[in-house]
Amino acid sequence: MLKAVLFDAAETLIRPWPSYGAVYARVTAAFGMRIPAEFFAEEMKRAFRAVDWPLRTTSENEMRLWQEVTKKVYEALPADLPFHEWFGAIYQAFASADAWVAEPGAAETLQSLRDIGIRTAVVSNWDERLMSVLDGLGLAPLLDRVFVAAQVGWRKPAREIFLHACRELDATPGETLHIGDSASEDVSAARAAGLQALHYRPSDPTALRRLSHVLHSAALVGHTAPSP
Repeated sequence: MLKAVLFDAAETLIRPWPSYGAVYARVTAAFGMRIPAEFFAEEMKRAFRAVDWPLRTTSENEMRLWQEVTKKVYEALPADLPFHEWFGAIYQAFASADAWVAEPGAAETLQSLRDIGIRTAVVSNWDERLMSVLDGLGLAPLLDRVFVAAQVGWRKPAREIFLHACRELDATPGETLHIGDSASEDVSAARAAGLQALHYRPSDPTALRRLSHVLHSAALVGHTAPSP
């Protein structure tokens, strides 16, 4: 029987609004430099792939890594900006709910799980900024817990972050389902830790219908809503 459902954050419960590149472009425009969002989208992908993301982490390490990513994007800009001020503005922009939107159906899915007595949590490779984003989007009250790599000390795909979430939610790995958009960091990693897993594809128009089906799957047979 399913007791807990874990969700990845970005590209699963939430997504950047209107895009990662657009947020970079908006912040950069405030510094007097107008760069297309598409430029930032490509440079951010390149920079993210170029950085080594160790599984063991801390809040300080996450800040350093994001500074390293942003520095690589900065180096591709056609003119100079005050890097530390620009990085600080970028970093804070993604801490605001204004840079994000809830995935369609996210609140309804969390509420449905809560209604039948299943615990819910986020397991993400983010840092502490995620809390303010989820709160600003109205999703935080629908979650029992939020586990971010910077606080747990491990990044996905490490099994430790999944097992930590299970312990904190008082559920065994076999009683826990993890849902995320990454085949490696979410699906394969969760299964390797003994959890059930569902691959969520935000670009797939059937994704929400398939996710809704989880609520009525065999794993939930016999699960009744808590007494009022």
